[in-house]
Amino acid sequence: MMEKSVNFIFKVLVIGEPATGKTSLVKKYVSGHFSQDYRASIGTNLYIKKIRLKSGDEGKIQLWDIAGQERWIQMRHTYYRGAQGALILGDVTREKSFLQIEDFWYSDIQKYCPDIPVILIGNKIDLISSISEEKINDIGNRINANSILFTSAKNGENVEKAFKIISELIHERFFNLKK
Repeated sequence: MMEKSVNFIFKVLVIGEPATGKTSLVKKYVSGHFSQDYRASIGTNLYIKKIRLKSGDEGKIQLWDIAGQERWIQMRHTYYRGAQGALILGDVTREKSFLQIEDFWYSDIQKYCPDIPVILIGNKIDLISSISEEKINDIGNRINANSILFTSAKNGENVEKAFKIISELIHERFFNLKK
């Protein structure tokens, strides 16, 4: 007897301060490409990719790459609606990009979509870091991140892993299909 695949769509937010590599990370995951060009996101960019979970179930992951600029603060929460998971990014070359994670980004998530799995990402590990791994881990622990990962959108390190982990966490939490 063939096992029937479950169709699903997961909505994942990709958030953080401007220029932390959110769009680059998503593009690397979705298309395998990396661009050196920096262009600030306007509002939000939406990407979709087919995925297969460890269980063999197939579906799609919707990635909502949300602009980090302050001018989008009034609109941002409308993009959060229905989110089932979030990746919060900081740029390891700019310690300052981690300062708002606890006070703004995580509290914003808790306000508009509490109880979703969150992964803290230290991005741009292919460059020289200005923040210790220990400090990033401390932030991750304080926000009760489900996972803390260090990625490089440029060379692809841990990019696939980040999206696999958030997908599995969402599947377990919202679809409760554990056998």
